[in-house]
Amino acid sequence: MRRPVENHNLVLINGGGRKPSAWIEVPQTIICPSPENHSEPTTFRIAGANVRKALDAGNRQPLLDLWCLVHGQIPPVNNALTRWGNSDVPASLCSMSSAHACFRGIKRPLGDDDQGYDVYAYVTKPGVRFKYAPSMGCVIEAVTVPSDLVCVIYVRMDYPYGRHHPSGKSTPMSRGIVTHWEVVEADENGLLPIDHKQRYRRRLW
Repeated sequence: MRRPVENHNLVLINGGGRKPSAWIEVPQTIICPSPENHSEPTTFRIAGANVRKALDAGNRQPLLDLWCLVHGQIPPVNNALTRWGNSDVPASLCSMSSAHACFRGIKRPLGDDDQGYDVYAYVTKPGVRFKYAPSMGCVIEAVTVPSDLVCVIYVRMDYPYGRHHPSGKSTPMSRGIVTHWEVVEADENGLLPIDHKQRYRRRLW
């Protein structure tokens, strides 16, 4: 439908304001064990800028990894849950909440932390991840994660352990932000990153 406005034709596009697919919406937060106490839950925000930048460049893998490696969920794309929901795949996924190890301090700068001391590394052992592979049935497919790899998820704390948040303010709902994640080679036991003693300053649990 065209409407003349000051000698210009405006075109009304039906459906232009349609809500995007659920899997494109980057999750905002995640609940997982506290770095100081594995049995105590805490909440972190998730940095979505790099994921959105990758999407703008046509790279969907960071978003798929966010769903399956950080949240431990089958990405909510059409037909994915129908195809894998009743298989062995859900049990092979690992979320940040199922991390079996946590380190404090990466021995390199990250953002405004010149020493990387206030960065925490959560380690998980996923058995499956998803990759973008369009087909007639679904646009993604499940692939096995080799046994000699682990996933590391990095968190930068707002008020690092041992430092209190400003007085007069209530305890924040979120204590930090998940900055990025990666799949790395595992050590000889297959559960921790290779050379973890050289990579990180201290293991917390």
